[in-house]
Amino acid sequence: MNCLAVRKVLLWIALAGALAITSQAEFQSGELLSVTSTRGLDNVATHRFAVFTVQVGDVIYTGSGKRIKHSSDDFSEGLNPGDAIHASIQGNDMILRKPDGGEVKTKIIKRMRAQ
Repeated sequence: MNCLAVRKVLLWIALAGALAITSQAEFQSGELLSVTSTRGLDNVATHRFAVFTVQVGDVIYTGSGKRIKHSSDDFSEGLNPGDAIHASIQGNDMILRKPDGGEVKTKIIKRMRAQ
């Protein structure tokens, strides 16, 4: 088996494992408080990132989503502030379920108690 074929097989195995982990995530009901964008989360001032703020129970989580590559990109991923949302918190990762059934994976950058 050549090197490229081995890489493809390993990539498919890794992808299947990632999907299995995501599908086993325990989702909780919450509310999307805001969807914004910010600059420089990777220490490069010209890069912009989507930022999602979600309240689950009495905790407010702020998560950094994917990098926004073009100014015309829909960084909100179809999510609107005020929407009821299902979120899964796993360590420093927050997974948000989109209305179309897809998911948005973010890195938690801030946690705080709701007042």
